[in-house]
Amino acid sequence: MLRQKGLTDKLMVLGIDGMDPRFTKRLLNEGKLPNIQKLLDAGACRDDLMLLGAQPTITPPLWATLATGCYPMTHGITDYNISATPDKEVALGAFSSRFLKAEPIFNVTAQAGIKTLVFHWPGGSFPPSIDSDNLYTVDGSSPGACCGWCSKCDNDTAIIASTLTQEVVCKPMSTAITDLKGDEKLKAFAWPPRTPALKKASEAVAEKTAKYRKEYQEFINVPGYKVEDSYVTCDVIVDEDQHVQWAVEDWCINCSMSPISEPEGWAFALPAHSKEFTIKLLYGKVIRYALILQNAEGKYDRVAIYKDKQTEKELVVLENDVFTGHVYDTIPTEQGEAKVTRNMRLLEVAEDGTYVRMWASCGMLCEDDSVFFPKSLHKELTGLFGPPIPTSQMSGNDADLIMKCNNEQWRMAAKWQSDCIHHMIDTKGVQAVFSHYHNVDLQTHNYIKYMKNRPTSRYDESDVVKFAEATYQTTDEYLGSFLHYLDDGWTIIVCSDHGLTCGEHDGSRCLGDTSYVNADPLRQFGYTVLKRDADGNEMREVDWEKTTAFQTRSSSIYINLKGRDPHGIVEPEDKYELEEKIITDLYGLRDPQTGHRIITLALHNKDAVLLGTGGPLCADIICYVHDDYTVGHGAGLSTAQGHNDTSLSPIFFAAGQGIKPHYRTDRWIREVDVAPTIAVLLGVDIPQECEGAPVYQILTEKM
Repeated sequence: MLRQKGLTDKLMVLGIDGMDPRFTKRLLNEGKLPNIQKLLDAGACRDDLMLLGAQPTITPPLWATLATGCYPMTHGITDYNISATPDKEVALGAFSSRFLKAEPIFNVTAQAGIKTLVFHWPGGSFPPSIDSDNLYTVDGSSPGACCGWCSKCDNDTAIIASTLTQEVVCKPMSTAITDLKGDEKLKAFAWPPRTPALKKASEAVAEKTAKYRKEYQEFINVPGYKVEDSYVTCDVIVDEDQHVQWAVEDWCINCSMSPISEPEGWAFALPAHSKEFTIKLLYGKVIRYALILQNAEGKYDRVAIYKDKQTEKELVVLENDVFTGHVYDTIPTEQGEAKVTRNMRLLEVAEDGTYVRMWASCGMLCEDDSVFFPKSLHKELTGLFGPPIPTSQMSGNDADLIMKCNNEQWRMAAKWQSDCIHHMIDTKGVQAVFSHYHNVDLQTHNYIKYMKNRPTSRYDESDVVKFAEATYQTTDEYLGSFLHYLDDGWTIIVCSDHGLTCGEHDGSRCLGDTSYVNADPLRQFGYTVLKRDADGNEMREVDWEKTTAFQTRSSSIYINLKGRDPHGIVEPEDKYELEEKIITDLYGLRDPQTGHRIITLALHNKDAVLLGTGGPLCADIICYVHDDYTVGHGAGLSTAQGHNDTSLSPIFFAAGQGIKPHYRTDRWIREVDVAPTIAVLLGVDIPQECEGAPVYQILTEKM
C-alpha cells in the first residue's frame, strides 16, 4: 500500500549483472563511459561506487537480496542450486519464485497500485508470485540472457570451410578457435571438449533425477514452460582433472568443418563460379548448404545459406565481416518444425574461395511465450521488436568470437530490451521498472582469467582488458538509452549483484567445480566417498553410507547428519567436532605450487549468521577462498579484489527525483539497503521481511 507521499512517482532499477565498481572507475577516469558519467554527475553514490555485497557471490541469491532487502538465510535462495531433495547429488536450480520466502519490492509496488514491469530479474521473479493487473513480468527463469533458458534451442557454432578439409565434421560443445588455417591446424580446430566424459551413475540415480525433474516441472507450474535439464542435474563430478574451478576461458560451443567443393545436386540454377560447403547446426542434427559467391571483379566476398538444395530462396546472404541479426530458420521438434532466429557473421572469406570462417549464434525459438506474463505480452513485444535476441558465452581463446560476434549481439540484445521497456512505459503506463541485463557477467566470464598474463594466454592482458572495455562500453550505451527519463521526472538506480575478479592464480585447485557437488578436497580428506562399480571405478554417485560431509556449489558444506538427512550417519552429538575438524583441514589447504593458504574464511552455521548465511536454510559450514584464488565469482568474499582493477564488489549509484544531485556519501551501502530505499522513494511499504535500511543520506528529504 502507499504508506506516505514518495519522493518520486516513477522509478527504474537498471540491474547490470556482474558490473564491477573498480573497473568501472578505471574506465570513467579514462573517459570511456560518458553515459554513466552523466548519471554520476547528476546523482549520488559512494565515491568508490561500491555496494557491500551479500554472500555467496552468486547470481540468484544476490538478485533476491536486492529485491527483498534481506539476506539469503531469510529469503531462502541461498546458492545457485537448492539442496531441497533427500538425495543431495540431485540439484535443483534456484531461480523459481517458489523458493523465495520473502516479499520482493516489485510485489509491493504492484499491490500499491503502481504499474510495475519486471524484466528478466533472476532470483524470485519467475513465475509471478502474486496475481495483479499492475504487474508485468518478462522471464526471470535463468541467469542468462532474456528468455535464454526457455527459448534457446542449441549453442553457438563456429564454422570453418576449406579446400584442405576432407569431410564434413561436427564436434558439439568443443573449444573453438576460428582463426586457424592450413590442414594441420584445421584438424585441431575443434578441440576435444574441455570437460572429460563423466563416470556413470547407477540407473537408480538416473531414475531419481528424472523423478525430480518431473516434480520440479510441477513445482514451477507454468503452462508451456519446459524445465531445462540444467535445472535438475545429477550433481556429482569425479574425474581427477575436475577439481579445478571452472575453466572460464574455454566456454564450449559447437564446431562445424566442411570441405569446399564444386556445387552438386542443386535443383535450380546457381550463380556462375559459386562454390559450396556444408554447415551443421543444432549439435549436428540440422544441415544447411552454403554457396560462396563472386563479386563483379571475380573475387569471392559473400556466402549465401540455403535450407536445402531444392529451395531457391536463400535463408540469408552474408556480406564479408558484417554482423547480421535475426536470420530466421526452422528446427525439428517433437511437435514438428519450429521457427528460430539466429545471428550470424562471415568473419573471413578468401578471395579465391578456398577458405571460409564464420559464426552462427544459438537458435532462439520465436513462438515461445512461456515466460511472458500476461502471455499476450509476447505477441505484442515480439510483433514490434522481433523475438528475444540470441546471446551467449563464447571462448576467451578467440578475439573475433568475443569482439565481432558476442559483443555485437549483446549490443543488439540491449536495444531490444531497451525498446521493450520504453514501449511498456509509453503504452501501459508503467511507473516502476525492475530490469536485469546480463551483458557484463556473461561476456566477462569468457576472458576474466586472462586479464592477467598466464602461460596459456593467447593474448597479452592489455588486449584482454580491451575486451572488457568493449563490454562495458556497450553497457554504457544501454544505460544511455534511459537518460532522457531523468528529464521526465524519473529516478534511476543502477546496481549489480557482484563483480568479477581476476585472481593472481588460475583459480582454486582445491574447491572444485562451481556447478557440482565437490569431490575434492572433501574426497581427499575422506569426508566424501563415491560409490564404485563392479570394476572398482568411482561412479557419479555419493556413497551416503560412508560419507560424513559434502560440498555443493560455491561455499556450502553439509554434514550428513543422522535424524535430519535421509541417509545420515553422523550422530548429532558429533556434529560440532566434525565441523571443527573440517574447518581445520580447510585452513590447512595450501597451493601445491606456492604453499599459500587458499581458504580465507570458514565458519560454522551459527557464526555464518554474521554474513547472512546461517540458520536452517543454509549450509552447516560456509567457506570462501582467498582473493588470489578467486576467478570470476562464487567462491570468494564480496570484498575480494583482483588484478587489473577487478573486484567481486557490486556497484550502486542513483540519480533523479528524490536523489541529491552531485552528492557523495561515506556510508557503506549494503545490498539489503536497496529495496527499502526504493520503498521510501516511491512511498510504499518496505518489504515485510526486509533487513536493510533506507540510504537516507542520498535522499533529498530527511526521514
